[in-house]
Amino acid sequence: MTQKPARRLIVAAGIVGVASTVLTALVCCVLVLPPLIVTWGLNDSAAAPLSAVDRLRTENDVRSVLLQALAGLVALAGVAAGAAVTVHQIRVNREGHTIGLFTTAVEQLSSPQVSVRHGGVYTLAFLAGLDSRYAGKIHALLTAFIRQQAPWPPTRPPAEVDHDRSRFHGGLADDVGGAISALADGTMITEGAVSELENVDLRDAQLNEFAIGRVCLIGSNLSKASLVNADLSGASMTNTILRGTNLTGATLSGADLSAADLHGAVLAAVVYDADTQWPPGFHPPR
Repeated sequence: MTQKPARRLIVAAGIVGVASTVLTALVCCVLVLPPLIVTWGLNDSAAAPLSAVDRLRTENDVRSVLLQALAGLVALAGVAAGAAVTVHQIRVNREGHTIGLFTTAVEQLSSPQVSVRHGGVYTLAFLAGLDSRYAGKIHALLTAFIRQQAPWPPTRPPAEVDHDRSRFHGGLADDVGGAISALADGTMITEGAVSELENVDLRDAQLNEFAIGRVCLIGSNLSKASLVNADLSGASMTNTILRGTNLTGATLSGADLSAADLHGAVLAAVVYDADTQWPPGFHPPR
């Protein structure tokens, strides 16, 4: 509420300042400068002194030139001001359009139709690349969306969940797969941000070369998922179910796999280091 009066006061002060400047320049061009310029010109030349009539005519000529120059400057200032207003309006219109797209995309995420939700996901991914100010918000929205759409354990009857999963391509619903792809692009993930994908159902998901920095998969189920050549550096996977998961060539440097279920997991050629935490009693491949 206090910003609008302050802004109006600044605008009013600016208008008064501009008007004062123009008025001062006009007074100088009409009254002050013409006599001074004529006097300086006579002092610097060897010509005979001007009569009163000639001097007045000369001052009028100088006055006319000065007023024309002032008019030109005012016109240029007007053009500059108009350009500034136009640029500001373009920015306002663009911001309004961006907000409209963001609002529509968020509404689409709650649609009962998978295709509509999928479209909302890609709209948000597009906005994250278009305006970095939205990146963090969109990152949080998409991770929350994945947790809501694919929770583990499932919140629906097992038979219903299994029926839906039988129609998935690549082990994931289109909207959830699209959200994971958008996150993997990395555009929306700000420095130091954690991708919270805990307690998510990713069974049978085809996630080869999966690479989402600082991902948290605590309590998620990735049974029989394919994570070939995935980059899971620094990932949090405590209590993550990795039964039969294909981790061939995956990078696990600094990952926390304590209490993870690795029964039947394929760990051929995995990369790990001294900071990788394994389940108690588990012996990683050498």
